[in-house]
Amino acid sequence: MIQRLLGVLVAMVALAVAALALWLNQARDWPAALALAGAAAVAALAHAAVLANQFAIAAWLRRRTRPDLHPGLPAALRAWAGEVAVSLRTFFYAQVLYGARPLASGDSRARTPVLLVHGYFCNRGIWRPFARWLAARGHPVESVNLEPAFGPIDDYVAIVAAGVERLRARTGAAQVAVVAHSMGGLATRAFLARHGSAAIGAVVTLGTPHRGTWLARFACGRNVAQMRLDSSWLRDLAAREAGQQRPPFTVILSLHDNIVAPQPIQTLEGARTIEVAARGHVELAYDRAIWSRALEAIEAAAGPRSGSRASAAGTQPDRR
Repeated sequence: MIQRLLGVLVAMVALAVAALALWLNQARDWPAALALAGAAAVAALAHAAVLANQFAIAAWLRRRTRPDLHPGLPAALRAWAGEVAVSLRTFFYAQVLYGARPLASGDSRARTPVLLVHGYFCNRGIWRPFARWLAARGHPVESVNLEPAFGPIDDYVAIVAAGVERLRARTGAAQVAVVAHSMGGLATRAFLARHGSAAIGAVVTLGTPHRGTWLARFACGRNVAQMRLDSSWLRDLAAREAGQQRPPFTVILSLHDNIVAPQPIQTLEGARTIEVAARGHVELAYDRAIWSRALEAIEAAAGPRSGSRASAAGTQPDRR
């Protein structure tokens, strides 16, 4: 569904760019190439302006929550520029072309199998670079597309369960690891609340709104309503998790996340929390340093179970 919606969006933007280029060429006598470049620049600048507004709101919320944090303007500008680039790549290219295609996968039985779970208004296409990176290191990779796109998060539990079982059946592994971006982390928690942790040995979440996000008021869908700050669904999920044994959890959050805000509160009791800066929300799924941190967490959990549990204990942030 997301692939089709994004295809329509790309077509609409392309038509708007073409119409503006035609007007610049005919009404303003711009050369055709310059008119097309100018029209495309207008579309890109409009997208960048929307993101700049998101970053400004998120920074304001961060200052209200943690006034002691001062990541600095250069880091904010770097996050904004990076997010502009990767969001254009994701929503106008990768998810349109690759949303229905399987991802690269390794075949080493010695490597932990990894299930990749995307977030809101996304599909598996967002994971293509990360999947290639994991596959090059031998990790078997599986992915899911969470549908319906705007449905309740609990409806995704069966999809996550099917992804877990496909990966276990293909590799013969008793347990798999999950790397989840944004809403995908909540879908994974909902899976664990219903099915327990027998099949999942480690979870890494990237930019997941574990406490919800203030910006959810500006999007649509039952899943979005569930991701509002401290929503009734999030409180119910926490109640369902109470007393359950969780697999080792690593929460990676960015202090410059432009979608999940306020950022510093987005962790879980008992999880290892890694705070980074100068990355936007979508960029967390593309950043090689984040990939390395996620893989470190997965490989640490693949060791002796007692050691893995110990390494996951505590909530002190790791800000390396």
